[in-house]
Amino acid sequence: MQRVTSAKTPAPDRIKWSRIAIAAGQACNAVLRDVEIDELKQQINELKQLTLAKLSEDKDSDADEDQRD
Repeated sequence: MQRVTSAKTPAPDRIKWSRIAIAAGQACNAVLRDVEIDELKQQINELKQLTLAKLSEDKDSDADEDQRD
């Protein structure tokens, strides 16, 4: 970043280094976004499994109560 902000760096070089810094930042953001999306998908799948398990438990307990009546 010193090459971008230094007054000694010629303007065309500052522009070049600014573009490099922006591209590097965008690449990092894309990777982080992909990781976050994968983690969110995993959490959604876990929630689905827990919900289905809970629903089947509730269904089984309702069936047991019906048999007792």
